[in-house]
Amino acid sequence: MERNGNDSLPAVPVLADAPAPAAPAAPADAGGSRVPGIPVPGVPEAGPPGEDFGEDPADPVDLSAPVKADVSPEARIRPGSRCKGTVVAVGEAGVIISFGAKVEGYVPLDEFRDTSGEITARVGQDVEVFVERMGAAGSYAALSYRRIREASEWARLEAAHAGRVAVAARVVRRVKGGLRVDIGVEAFLPASQVDLRPVRDLDAWVGKTVDVIVVECERRRSNAVVSRSELLKTERQARMADTLRALAVGEPAAGVVRNITSYGVFVDLGGIDGLIKLTELSYGRVGNPSGLLAPGQEVTARVLRIDTEKERVALSLRAMSPDPWATVAERYAPGDRVRGRVSSVEDYGAFIELESGVEGLVHISEIEWSRRPKHPSKTFSPGAESEAVVLDVNRDDRRISLSFKRLVQDPWDQYASSLDVGMVVEGVVRRVASYGLFVEVVEGIEGLVHVSDLSWDARARNPSEAAREGQQINTVVLHVDKDKRRLSLGLKQLEPDAWDTFLGQHAVGDTVAGVVRRSVKFGSFVELAPGVEGLCHVSQSPKGERRLQPGRTYEFEVLELNEQSRRIGLRCRRADPLAEPTAD
Repeated sequence: MERNGNDSLPAVPVLADAPAPAAPAAPADAGGSRVPGIPVPGVPEAGPPGEDFGEDPADPVDLSAPVKADVSPEARIRPGSRCKGTVVAVGEAGVIISFGAKVEGYVPLDEFRDTSGEITARVGQDVEVFVERMGAAGSYAALSYRRIREASEWARLEAAHAGRVAVAARVVRRVKGGLRVDIGVEAFLPASQVDLRPVRDLDAWVGKTVDVIVVECERRRSNAVVSRSELLKTERQARMADTLRALAVGEPAAGVVRNITSYGVFVDLGGIDGLIKLTELSYGRVGNPSGLLAPGQEVTARVLRIDTEKERVALSLRAMSPDPWATVAERYAPGDRVRGRVSSVEDYGAFIELESGVEGLVHISEIEWSRRPKHPSKTFSPGAESEAVVLDVNRDDRRISLSFKRLVQDPWDQYASSLDVGMVVEGVVRRVASYGLFVEVVEGIEGLVHVSDLSWDARARNPSEAAREGQQINTVVLHVDKDKRRLSLGLKQLEPDAWDTFLGQHAVGDTVAGVVRRSVKFGSFVELAPGVEGLCHVSQSPKGERRLQPGRTYEFEVLELNEQSRRIGLRCRRADPLAEPTAD
């Protein structure tokens, strides 16, 4: 009967359409032999696991060795040998192969199934097979296509393992700890070896084809382990060596932004990363590097340093453009009025960006003419436009000093000449100190009312009792020092001098009443009028227990009036007080 290659063979065990064996059927083995697990009539059963298929155990068979052409087909075909054959039929469960023997061979269909599940056997296809057991006349021989294919693949993988040659791997599925890949045989790709960095989603790799190297290859145990990261490391080392040879200090280098951190930007130069520090991104102030660059962006920077031992490269992006500080003195001079954007506000002042890469500092002392200026944030806001006056330009130190207060005239130049000694001025108490009051008489001009000028009373008063912060008061100008920018004011001078009044109304020998304020060993101090005190010496006081008592009023005779030293001497005329003690 003529064989039709397109006829579909029924499922095994019944191959109804299969051609009759080439020779008359011989009696079956006593045990009813057949292929294990595949009940095909007439096919001898394979031996138990580990049984040598060859007829001569002392003559092992090399599956990878080619078939010798000078040996007749009949002589070389025996169990345990490899031979060439042609597919004559493909059924639902097996493939019939003519391999030059008196009988045809049978191969299970699964041995021609690839990792995607497709059947690769085609009628007329030439294949190599391994003879597991010869069939008797009229029955099929048991053949294996997988053993020949795997033997060839293992030989190829062993060579790739020895030479660390990359092989293609198709990811089949995810398993515990990694991935199963097809490299001709099934191999294991650990999760830690998938990429140079940890991979979170292994499922996304299923179906991909990647290049790997074989790191473990054990044919007898059918064990193969591959690594993609090792291959990437090797490739990176090669690219790194090439990149380092191509880089030169002072020359530009092109790369791709790989990562952005708070201290700089990492650029992949081709197997090696270069770092652009924050200060090398721009001549100006850079707050957030993400505002200038983005991951994946191509960038060209200038090479500053190369450390081949540590494999580090320092880059500069700002060096790709001219340094604006090199010619800053040509554009800015002391006294110039300039405008810019407030880039930063600090406790000690505010920075104003005059142009890209050039900033000036307005120190806190140059914000207001007042000796106690407010915090810079009260005057400046980041991002706002502001004017200033250039005070100094230092190109070497890359500093420009600016002044905000000099936008207006110095109040000392404008108003100091109008302040005359003895004139009464109105002002606001800006600060109360233990030694006096600071009074602002004109914006930018403050004067000090010393504690000694608060009252005519000889006893020192607490400044906080004289006035409070923010209160408007009148004072008298006592002294003006324009050079040292100092102004002395007085509060008690608003009233007549009590001493002058008392001296003009009394003379030696007059009798006056006074209140004993305090007693000491040598006498008692007596208040004769507000701000006027006299001394009653102990020799001029009553004797014994009838001494002067503090807080009581007595009659005194004026014994001495010294206008220059402002001293008054008294003698008590009566030992009895004129009134009960008064509150001090």
